[in-house]
Amino acid sequence: MARPKTDRSSRGAERPSCSRVETAYQQLKHDILEGICTPRQRLVETDIAAQLNVSRATLRVVLTRLQHEGLVEIQPNRGAQVRALSVEEAAEILQARGVLEGLAASLAAEQATSAQLLALRDLVTEMEQTLSAGDLIGLLPLASRFHQMVIEAAHQSVVARLLDMLHAPLIRHQFRIILVPGRKEASLAEFRDILRCLEKRDATGAERAMRHHMEQLSQSLQPASRLPIS
Repeated sequence: MARPKTDRSSRGAERPSCSRVETAYQQLKHDILEGICTPRQRLVETDIAAQLNVSRATLRVVLTRLQHEGLVEIQPNRGAQVRALSVEEAAEILQARGVLEGLAASLAAEQATSAQLLALRDLVTEMEQTLSAGDLIGLLPLASRFHQMVIEAAHQSVVARLLDMLHAPLIRHQFRIILVPGRKEASLAEFRDILRCLEKRDATGAERAMRHHMEQLSQSLQPASRLPIS
């Protein structure tokens, strides 16, 4: 007896393609992190799906993924909204990141190549020039890149994956933290200290310096939350 034919087109319609999901995910994540979609903003499925040019089924897959990353909240009968991370939650994330980034710094001190250390040195020099020019917005991606380069130099995939998950929810808080009086100068001094330990291949010192930097960021959360943002 002949087997019934499978309707591949209808089966494909039930399963959104990986490429469409990934493209929509990257775009919506970018819009949230860049502040295009603001905290507590409702993500109306019909509107967002149209903007991303995807089906609502595909959008739901994307929203579920962003929920797991802490960027979106999905509430029964109310739909999805951009998650507003509290100061207390941000502090807890920074505490966890401090442990993981301290480990990454320790490993990087032992494993970083000469080229990676030189790139970090150049990056700190660029930070100094950017700070001298008073470009606070330009300083943030440089600081983020410093952290990422240390993580890459550690060659620890599990740590890198966990830190990637913990990084995204804090991005909006970084814009406030950098405005706390004295924080930008302190951050630069902390990056210099981390780099100095890395160049000396001082694993213990690098871990201590990185954890100190993360602790200082955490302590800046409360005063940062009280700053008016125009």
